[in-house]
Formats: sequence, structure tokens, C-alpha cells
Amino acid sequence: MTQKKPAVKKAAVKQQAAIREPVMQFVEKHHEEDQESFYDERQRRIAEAAYLIAEQRGFHGEQAFDDWLQAEAQVDAMFEEQH
Repeated sequence: MTQKKPAVKKAAVKQQAAIREPVMQFVEKHHEEDQESFYDERQRRIAEAAYLIAEQRGFHGEQAFDDWLQAEAQVDAMFEEQH
């Protein structure tokens, strides 16, 4: 298994922090809202995270689906931490 370069690790940590804070704020603010608005917000957060992931790699290649799956896992993990 290859190790990531320090710059890549720092960028990944920065990316996760950029995703984490707004997600946590949303969860705290809307904890008791209905399922539909939660789903809409979840989708929006995933889209934002996927964009950040693609931006981090310079939008090179056709990895939009992989970016989406990675973002979905990150956002879902953050929501799970709160429940």
C-alpha cells in the first residue's frame, strides 16, 4: 500500500474540515425536521463535497461517479456521528 504525499494528506484534511463544519451545523440546527428536507439537504451537501473532491484533483479524468460516492460516504459518516 502506498502512502499519500504530505501535501495530499493536508489537502484531504482541509477538504474534510470544509465539509464537516457545515454538515455539523446543519445537523444541529435541523435535528427534528422532516425526512424530506433532510434528504434534500443531504443531497446538496453531497453535491458540494463531490465538487470539492473534483476540484482538489484539478477536475482531471472522468471520475464524477467516484467523486460522488466518496462524498456520499463522507457526508453520511458525518450525519451518523450526530445520531
